[in-house]
Amino acid sequence: MIEKDVVVVGSGGAGLTAATVAARHGLDVLLAEKTAWFGGTTALSGGGVWVPGSTLATQAGLGEAAGTAARYVHEVVGPTLRADLLEAFLDAAPRMVDFLHAHTAVRFAVQRGFADWHPAASGFSREGRLLVPLEYDARELGPHFAQLRPPLTEFNAPGGMMIGLADMGHAANATRSFAAFRHMARLALRFGLDRLARHPRGTRLTMGNALAARLLRSALDAGVTLWRQAPMQRLLVEQGRVTGVVLQRGGEQLEVRARRGVVLATGGFSANSEMRRQFIPYAEHHVSLVPEGNTGDGLAAARAAGGRFDGENLSNAGWVVVSVLQRADGSVRKFPHLFLDRGKPGCIAVNAHGKRFGNESATNLVEPMHRSGSVPAYLVCDEAFIHRYGLGLVRPGGWGLRRMIAEGYIVTAPTLQALAAAIGVPPHALEATVNRFNGQAERGVDEDFERGNARADHVMGDPSHGPNPCLGPVHKAPFYALKVFPGDSTTTVGLRVDARARVLDMQDAPVPGLYAIGLDMNSLWRGRAPGNGANNTLSLTFGFIAGHALAGAA
Repeated sequence: MIEKDVVVVGSGGAGLTAATVAARHGLDVLLAEKTAWFGGTTALSGGGVWVPGSTLATQAGLGEAAGTAARYVHEVVGPTLRADLLEAFLDAAPRMVDFLHAHTAVRFAVQRGFADWHPAASGFSREGRLLVPLEYDARELGPHFAQLRPPLTEFNAPGGMMIGLADMGHAANATRSFAAFRHMARLALRFGLDRLARHPRGTRLTMGNALAARLLRSALDAGVTLWRQAPMQRLLVEQGRVTGVVLQRGGEQLEVRARRGVVLATGGFSANSEMRRQFIPYAEHHVSLVPEGNTGDGLAAARAAGGRFDGENLSNAGWVVVSVLQRADGSVRKFPHLFLDRGKPGCIAVNAHGKRFGNESATNLVEPMHRSGSVPAYLVCDEAFIHRYGLGLVRPGGWGLRRMIAEGYIVTAPTLQALAAAIGVPPHALEATVNRFNGQAERGVDEDFERGNARADHVMGDPSHGPNPCLGPVHKAPFYALKVFPGDSTTTVGLRVDARARVLDMQDAPVPGLYAIGLDMNSLWRGRAPGNGANNTLSLTFGFIAGHALAGAA
C-alpha cells in the first residue's frame, strides 16, 4: 500500500493546477493519468482563461469596477446560477493567476481585442478579461516533452509545427505581405531545426499546448509524483469517507491512500457513447474533440461514493462545429471550425433545404444547428474565399485543396446549382439563398441573422474587409461545400460541489475526502459561457481552490 497526502486523478489543466498548488503548500501529491499523455483537454484547447479583474489587466490599463463581472455573469447565466460558486470564482481567479506567476512556470498575457460573448448583458467588457498563455519552449520539459499530449494537427499544428493566435494573420497573408512571409519563414526554420535535432515535433508550443506544458513543468518543479497509464479502478471508502483510490499500473492493482483527500479531474464524459446519448442532442451525428480517456470515470466513481449531479444545465457541452475526413486507411481527422473560416466574409452555412439557419460569425453556431434541425449542415464558399482563408483542412492560399477534393472532404462544382445537386440540397433553394445573402453582403447588413452586428462577431471576421467584416459575397466560380457536424470541446454536466470544490451528497453535505474540479465538476456557467477561455478558467481556478482547501484540511 502507498500513502500520500493527496491523490489527483487526471492531468488536464485542473488536475495539474490542483496538484501543483497542493505540492507548493508542502503536501505529498500523486497525480495519476489514465492515458499515455499528460495534458488532457487543456493541451488541445485554445489555452485562454477568462479572468475578470486580473492584475495583468489592471497593469494594462483595463481594470474594471467591483461587481461588474458579477452582474454580467448573473445576466448571462440566469436564475440557475450558483451564487456561492460565482463568488468563489471571482475571488480566486485573479489570485490564481498571481499565484501561478509567482510560484510556477505558467505565464499569461492580456489578449487585446477580444470581447465577451454577450454584448447585450450588463457588465459586458470589450477587452481585458481574456488572458492567453505565452508560447513555451518544449525543450524546457526535457524527456517529459515526449509525454505531453500533442495538439490538434488539423487545427493549429500542421505537420507538428504549432501556429498560435498571433500567427494566424501572418499565415493568411504570407503570399501577400513580405513581413508575414518572413514571420512564417522564421517559424518554418525553427521547426526544421527541431526535426533535425530529432524532437518528436516542433518545440515552439502555443495556445493550450503551451499552457499544458507550463503546468506540467510546474508540477515537476513542485515535486508532484506523476504516473501515466494508471487508470482509476475505484475509490476507497471507509465509514463514509473517501480514503484513497485503487489504480491499475503495470499490470497490477495498487491501493493508494490519501491522508487529506482525492481530487477527481478525469475530464468529463465526452468519450462515453452511452452518456452522450443521454445528454447530447443528435448524438448519432455528434463529433467530440476531447481525449479518448474522457469516459466519465470520475463521475461514476463519485456517484458510487454518494456524490450527485448538479441539476439541469442550459446546455450540456461546449459546442464546436466540426468537419470530418474519413481516410482510406480507416483513420479519421477532425477539424474544429472555431474562427479560421466560417465567420470570415464570403462563407455561409446552409442546411439540407439549402437555407441559412444562423449567424455564421457567432461563437456558437451549434445551438442554431440543433434548434433548426440543421444536422448535418454545409459550409459553402467560392474560389476567392477558399484561396484567401482556406476551408477546414484546406489552408489559406488553397494549400491542400486538390488533395481534399480527391479524398472527398471538399465538394466542388462550376455552378451553385451543380454544387447543390452534388451535396443533395435543392438547387433553386441554394441559389436563392446565396443571391439574397450577396445582396445583404453588399449593403453590409444581415437582415436574417444580424451577422456582424455584435462586436464579438468581428473577432471571427476580417477587420480589413468592409463595410461589414463578417459579410462578403459568394459569387466567384467554382464553388465549394464542406459537410459539418455539431461537436464539443468539453462537457458541462458534472458533480455538485461547494465553494471549496468538495463533492456534495444528496443532502448537500460534503462527501468527506472527495473533491471534483475541471469537467468532473458541473460547470459554473451551466452551459452558457461568458467569453473565450471560460472553460479553462474554471479548471485552473477551481484546481487552485481545491489545492488550497487540501492544504488547509485537517
